[in-house]
Amino acid sequence: MERDQQESMGSTNDVEEDYIVDFDFDDGWLPLTLHEGTREAARQMAAGLVEQFNPLKLGVGKSDLQAELENLALTAFEAGPVLTTVAYTEAGILLADLSVFAYGEDDVQRPSPQEYLPQLMKWSYAQVKGEAQVSDVQLPIGSAVRVQAVLAEGRRFGWGKKLSEALRYGVWPDGQEEILVVEARWANFERTDELTDAVDRLMPTMRLLPVPAELAEPAPDGASGSTSET
Repeated sequence: MERDQQESMGSTNDVEEDYIVDFDFDDGWLPLTLHEGTREAARQMAAGLVEQFNPLKLGVGKSDLQAELENLALTAFEAGPVLTTVAYTEAGILLADLSVFAYGEDDVQRPSPQEYLPQLMKWSYAQVKGEAQVSDVQLPIGSAVRVQAVLAEGRRFGWGKKLSEALRYGVWPDGQEEILVVEARWANFERTDELTDAVDRLMPTMRLLPVPAELAEPAPDGASGSTSET
């Protein structure tokens, strides 16, 4: 999701979080959440992920795969997600990306699912092709709205449209002030059923966890307490 898409959906990163978002990921998902948006941080993360692939099953060069993972991580970081992950085949082919964004403002009551639905139905970089599928969902973490749509994005220089599919969940965690938006995207329509099922199975496992000590910012001048980031 591009940065201008975030802005069209409302404020983000305006609230200090004291949790991270996690799911019960299986081996098909690779974590790409950067906490420092540097090329070196992305390179180290990508190098570690490449080593998880079986070289006998890879259909692409390790250097090419690492470069792709680096760029995906850096691009995602620019969009400001609280979590980013990607799904790959054993051959090293990208299947889908999934990111989580937090929206909210201090001292501003969050809109209800019905009020926020028009924002969930918009993509700043693409148009919805046909009709989106919308349904209300109750997750263990709280109420949610599920939106699935085929997107048509203009190609460079105006040559036709690039089609993709997006599955988006707007989530209202119980006891929190923010709205969490989970979005997965893919371009391989032949695997739509498989990828849709994978995301739908992930969502009930969504949970908020305390920020790990290594991610928490130290208190200034040795003061007690901690300041955390998502």
